[in-house]
Order: sequence, then C-alpha cells, then structure tokens
Amino acid sequence: MNNAVAFDIYGTLIDTQAVLARLTELLGDKAPAVSRLWRQKQLEYSFRRGLMRDYCDFSVCTRQALVFACREHAVTISEEAIELAMQAYADLDAFPDVLTGLHALRSRGTRLYAFSNGSREAVERLLKRAAIRDCFEAVVSVEDVHSFKPDPQVYAHLVRSCDVPAAQVYLVSANPFDILGAAHAGLRTAWLRRDPGTPFDPWGVEPNVTLESLRDIAHRLPAGD
Repeated sequence: MNNAVAFDIYGTLIDTQAVLARLTELLGDKAPAVSRLWRQKQLEYSFRRGLMRDYCDFSVCTRQALVFACREHAVTISEEAIELAMQAYADLDAFPDVLTGLHALRSRGTRLYAFSNGSREAVERLLKRAAIRDCFEAVVSVEDVHSFKPDPQVYAHLVRSCDVPAAQVYLVSANPFDILGAAHAGLRTAWLRRDPGTPFDPWGVEPNVTLESLRDIAHRLPAGD
C-alpha cells in the first residue's frame, strides 16, 4: 500500500495554458509553434544538463529554450518580452479538478508531496498562488540533488523525503517520461492523461494507474497503511 503520494507540478496540477496566452500577446500568430518548441527544448535542455552533470536552475533551461524557439521560428524577441513570457510561469492557476482530488486524498490521511524540476522557491510561490500549498507536507525540488527528472537520483531524493520505501510512494504526473523515470526507480505510478490524444511511450512499462481526472484519484489509488 502507498503511504505517500507525490505530484508533479507543471502540466499536472498547474495549468500552463496561460503561458501560451502571454506568448500570443507578444508574438501573435507564431505563438503556438513557438510554445510547442519552447516546451520541447525546455525538457531537452534539462535532460542534457542532467546527463552532463551541468546543473542550473530550471528557469535557465526555460529561458534558453524560449530564445532557441524564437530563433528557430525566425521571431525577434526583446529582452523585455522574454521577461514577460517568463513571468507567465509565475502567474499560473491550478486545473479545476486539483483541489477536489487533493482534499479527497488528505481526508483519508494520505501524505502529499509536491515534486518538481522547478526551484523550491518557484514551486512554493505557485502553490500558494493556487491556494493549494496547505495540502502538501513538503515541496521536494531537484535543486537539492542538482539534477533533473528522470535521473534516478532525483526519485531517490523524493523517496528519502517521504521517509518510506519506494514501493510505498505513488508519483502522479501528466508526463510519460516522468512516469517511466519513477517506475524505473521502483516507485508506483499514476499517469494523469490531461490530453486524451496523448499516447503513452511504448517502452513495455505501463503506469500502475491511468487517470482522466484528479477528481476520482482517491478511489483509484489504494489507501495507505
């Protein structure tokens, strides 16, 4: 049984669509293409840095990815516009199903953790803005081990923070790479399929649970001891 449930933040609990809205204000019709590449390169840069052991704050990966995406799409962007786009990451709200799901888990005594590539400061600010910080025992950030998901040491750090065996920790994430990383490290997993059109990576490893919404998470995850 699980004694702790950890949640990815960006795209899982926190809706990042406002970032696209901000980009549209700044870049017009090219915003959707830039936004897609921005996210792709943001993750790629974090993967690269994790492999190279060249850690930096996740915001650096995010900023460099935006610059690349604009250059790739021949978009000229000023430093002021870059700062405005980056600020959008601090002005995000939770998905509508989040509070219901978190409260349902908390009501049965499950310990909840926020687990992110982002810095602890950035995640704390986001969770407070979304009025869900009080749902979590702690924020677990990769900054403590100077690497990024899906590095196994990042998940080992999460397990230590939860202070229970890996098999008693569930990771809930909308990102298949995160689910695979957690499964590889021995955690149990719940994939939140935010986009019904998104397939899971065909690696021969499936999530323990697949969710379409957080509203029914308390019924789908086994209760802790």
